[in-house]
Amino acid sequence: MIRPCSRSGQRGSLLVVAMLLTIVIGISLVSYINIGQTNLNVSHRAFYANAAINLAETGLEQAMWSINKAVDADPNAWTDWTTSGANAWRNFTGFQFDANSTGNVRVYVRNYSLAVAPVIVARSTITPAQGAVIEKWIRVSLSKRSLFANGLVAKDTLTFSGGNASVDSYDSRLGSYDANLGGGNRNRYDRGSAGSGSVAVNSFSLSNSDIWGYVSIGTADYSGLDVGPNGIVGDFTASAGTIDYSRVTTDFTTNFEDTSAPTTAGYSIATINGATALPRVLDTPAADGVYYYDVGSISLSGNASKQLVINSGFDVVIRITTPSGAGVSLGGQTSIQVLNGGSLQMYASCDVSISGRGIANANDPEAFQFWSTKAAGSAGTQSVSISGNGQLSAVVYAPNADVTMNGGGASGSVYGAIVADSITVTGGSAFHYDEALSDMTDGNPFGIAGWTELTSAADRTLYAGVLSF
Repeated sequence: MIRPCSRSGQRGSLLVVAMLLTIVIGISLVSYINIGQTNLNVSHRAFYANAAINLAETGLEQAMWSINKAVDADPNAWTDWTTSGANAWRNFTGFQFDANSTGNVRVYVRNYSLAVAPVIVARSTITPAQGAVIEKWIRVSLSKRSLFANGLVAKDTLTFSGGNASVDSYDSRLGSYDANLGGGNRNRYDRGSAGSGSVAVNSFSLSNSDIWGYVSIGTADYSGLDVGPNGIVGDFTASAGTIDYSRVTTDFTTNFEDTSAPTTAGYSIATINGATALPRVLDTPAADGVYYYDVGSISLSGNASKQLVINSGFDVVIRITTPSGAGVSLGGQTSIQVLNGGSLQMYASCDVSISGRGIANANDPEAFQFWSTKAAGSAGTQSVSISGNGQLSAVVYAPNADVTMNGGGASGSVYGAIVADSITVTGGSAFHYDEALSDMTDGNPFGIAGWTELTSAADRTLYAGVLSF
């Protein structure tokens, strides 16, 4: 005989089932909570690991700042650092992060005296409120940057107009430029270089000119390069209308700092408008052996006797004191002559116009250097013009000026390297990049040559002793 279940029995069964479900749900919730907590901890560790990398790079930047201040002979470059021999140390503390976490970065600089290229090692430490300490170690090696690693460099636009302009290269360490392609003494190469840092379409306009070498453009694709039907980018075997895209670099960027004239006391000259030779007979050099002159302006025109001559074997610095407008002008048959073994550095924020017979530099281009002192963002403009048959053998650094080359004949050539805000090349101008200038690093800032995160115990052991203070 089957007996019906009592209601109390049914209720008991439901209660057992409910309790079992509650237990299962509770266990599941605990598991989910544990998973969530684990994910949160992992996220925190990843966040602080990234923060530790950023903190280590903060220490590297502090060391780079001090190193490049030392390049500029700043007496306070290593203030607050501990130094011994050729090395320096510093601990940067007081960094605060979320959830009561703190951080510091210890930095070691080997060869801070700059006798050889420095090496920087940074050890960052972040101490979370909970969990193990997080550390990141980074080592960077440095090298001097050359401002003239390329021939023609414009921060903004670089424009060739006409069909006769050209760019190639030579190496002054091997002698004078020699365009005789069949000769045994040839010193001409298809390694010329020109670049525009602008990201605008057609910011590098080549027209029908020839680049025997390489081109760099700021755009991410080739839209920044505009080449006419007969233009060339390539080697000496390239025919008209050829673009060798293996010689075209995209995403090119520029980072050129303002420059200022040296402050060493010197002689004052109101204006140079006739035959002048420097240094003068009774002038004496500064302690560094260089002759310094503050000149209001240079204005030479007329016959060939009106020359500014830098005498053989002497180093001269001319600071043009006219702040803007026409400050340096050469026309007619006049010229500036830098004789054998001499050198001239000219600093100016005013306009410069070189025509006539131009700059006759009997030495390598490095022996005549023009440095624009016009600061970025300052009022007004500055122009540097090389026109007619004016020849220039020089290094030109004018990152905030507009440079125009307008060659009108066989001698309208430029040898050396040019940095400018914008560059315009017209007519028959021929530009010959001096590859020796890629090694011109005196007085230039250091840049990063190598970056390595030290992750193994063996790598860290090499620097543990100097980063345990």
